[in-house]
Amino acid sequence: MVYEELNSLLTENEKKIYIELLRLGESTASPILEKTGLQNSVFYRTIHRLMDKGFVTYILRGKIKHFRASNPEMFLAQEKRRELEIKELIPKLKEIQKVSQNKTTAEVFIGLKGLVSMYYELISDSKPGEEYYFFGFPERVLDDAMNQVYIPFRKYRIEKKLKVYGLLNTALKGKIKQFSHVKEKYVDYPLPPNMAIFRDKIVIVSWGDIPTGILIQSQDVADQYKTFFNLLWKNAK
Repeated sequence: MVYEELNSLLTENEKKIYIELLRLGESTASPILEKTGLQNSVFYRTIHRLMDKGFVTYILRGKIKHFRASNPEMFLAQEKRRELEIKELIPKLKEIQKVSQNKTTAEVFIGLKGLVSMYYELISDSKPGEEYYFFGFPERVLDDAMNQVYIPFRKYRIEKKLKVYGLLNTALKGKIKQFSHVKEKYVDYPLPPNMAIFRDKIVIVSWGDIPTGILIQSQDVADQYKTFFNLLWKNAK
């Protein structure tokens, strides 16, 4: 039972030698070789590893090494040391992760069906209660935008139970159905058109002859737009 519980701490050969030394108390190489059945080269390679780890010590009697197993509490000391090393390592690993998170990628979506796919992809793995921000679209594209893109997407967004905040131009006031899960405010100056922000992603739509959307993934860019949105939100009505 004890032998198996050492699996996560020692290799198979290390366990054989360490357990045998605990039983013997102190021993030269020959009795351990006989008890464990290890080859001479394997034994010396393994016991040197155990000494490097601090689990085995030796004394010289004449010219002969006599080995001893260290106090089993050494395992606790080793675990505490390893825990400290991991704690020191974690910030360094997070710095590496931060670099990858700040990488910017962009994907282009063409046509109305492409726009629907883009918006669905934007919140596909969202969790209830997460925040979604958007800037309203121009009045001239209201019908196409609402009927073919935003109404289907709104239904999907409701299912996702997101907290939604929208900034729109006063020209759209009263022309868009209000939803209880959406908090909207209006301003009487130009806004960034057709834009939404969610987590580290931003979508931008161009309603030209061929509707086109761009999905950008960048934590830095998303944070800047969220800050901009919140600044306008405070002063909107």
